Order: sequence, then structure tokens, then C-alpha cells
Amino acid sequence: MSDTLRGAHRLMELINTLSLFTRKTMVAWLPELAEELGVSAQRFITMFELELEPDSSLKYLAERLVVSPSALSVMINSMVEQGTVARVPDTRDRRRVVLRLTQQGRQELQAIEQGLTARYQAYLEGVAEADRRDLITHSEALLAAVNRILSRGPQ
Repeated sequence: MSDTLRGAHRLMELINTLSLFTRKTMVAWLPELAEELGVSAQRFITMFELELEPDSSLKYLAERLVVSPSALSVMINSMVEQGTVARVPDTRDRRRVVLRLTQQGRQELQAIEQGLTARYQAYLEGVAEADRRDLITHSEALLAAVNRILSRGPQ
């Protein structure tokens, strides 16, 4: 088996395992946390996507979230009215409008992320010390490698 094929298999296994871990942790915690903060899980995910890719069009954001543009439009209208999202003219094409988190939206997102971080901290306190140490060490190495690859782009 070639190195790249072996790497592709391991990468798929890693992504699947992380997806399962995410479902068992963050996805399980998010509804309760969102309710505590008065933010729906869908709203959090929308804010998260806008933080990752600011200045997204409604159509592009709907594709990323796998929802219809009309359904997303209703939520975005509400978020604009509440001051968490702004519609702004695209700097490259003035006919196009893009979406961006406002300062208030970034603060809401940060509050949710802090809540999730606290839950992960509590979760990790229940993990055996050696496993926790391994997870932290390997997570840091994996993050560094992925960030390097992402910063270089496809070659």
C-alpha cells in the first residue's frame, strides 16, 4: 500500500472518529448550552460558519449549512434585527450583499465557545491522566500539521 493511500485511509478514519466524538460531546451538549444562553443550536452553527468565512453570501452559507436559502433567510433576518449579523455590500461587487457577524454576534459566539470549553474541561477531568496527556500532545501536533497544510493551500 502506498504512503498516500495509507495516509488517506488514516485521515478518513481520523475524520470519522472525530465526527463520532463530536456527536457524543459537543452535539450532545449544545442544545442545553444554547438554551442556557438563549441561542438555538442552528444559530450557533450559523455564527460559527460566519466566523470561519466572513462575508459569505446567503446562498453560499446555505450550501455550507445544508439548508435551503429560504429557510436560512428567515433566521438571518431575525439575526439582523437582533444585531448579531450585518448585511453589507460586497467590496468586489456592489450588487452583491454578504453576511458578517457584528461585534454583538462575535460576543454571543464567544460565550457559547466558552461554555463548550468549560464542558470539555470537565470532560477531560474524567479522563485518565495518561490518556489526557496523550490527547493534548497529539492534538497539538495534529493542529500544527493541519494549520501548516491549510496555510500553504493545495499544491
